[in-house]
Amino acid sequence: MKVKKGDMYISIVLLFLLMSGFSSNVHAVGYQNGIKTNDELIWNCHFCDDNKMDELFGEFWNDAGIFENLSTNRRMKWRLNMVEENSTTLSALFSIWMWRVEDNWGAQDNNSKILYLKNPILYPSGFNFTNTLPFIPFWLPVPVGEYLGEIPLGEIYDVDNRVLPTLNVQITKDSIHHNEPTETVYFIAVYNTNGILSSFKLYTSGNVVIVDISLESLPIIAIVSTIGLVLAFVCSIVLYIKKKRIN
Repeated sequence: MKVKKGDMYISIVLLFLLMSGFSSNVHAVGYQNGIKTNDELIWNCHFCDDNKMDELFGEFWNDAGIFENLSTNRRMKWRLNMVEENSTTLSALFSIWMWRVEDNWGAQDNNSKILYLKNPILYPSGFNFTNTLPFIPFWLPVPVGEYLGEIPLGEIYDVDNRVLPTLNVQITKDSIHHNEPTETVYFIAVYNTNGILSSFKLYTSGNVVIVDISLESLPIIAIVSTIGLVLAFVCSIVLYIKKKRIN
């Protein structure tokens, strides 16, 4: 059975309208959690110039915090244990496995509860997510671009929503402590539609990359399944239209 071009165009339009309607509903209900219980998030450190980081931030920069044990080819995993929401806040409780080389994750290293205000304009003026490395969150409410755009952030931050939600950070020389950092450094944090950090780079003047981290991609089977579901949906619309015309 051949499918006419007109039928295919109608199907594409219907699919677009369905997706647009879903997007509109998300915006209508305000800021939400873009993740769900038992989600696992894994980040890869593709490159970390340990010597340069020691020079910039001192030899103890990776002894604690989210950069604990960070080094090239290490991975960090978060598992979402609980999501909570009330009239004023969104929060999530994570189990965290810090940066390691082994494929067998073993026991978790710690737990962390992250909380956000549902109304971002209620944050104090000049708000900083954290005063320690890497100065950016790994998870945010969605829609993340709008959320970042409404927070009255401190002067170290610049939000760029032209393509993907992006948080640019500039830490000037000696702004943390004397000789920390020893020169001005820059961070670029890019977020996906679920509010998860998908790419992070720390670099110095001349665009010299010192740290490069990214979120692990979905397994191929998950990508194929998603494409298959979309194609099946389109085909079902085409068949429905053909059936209606025959009748």
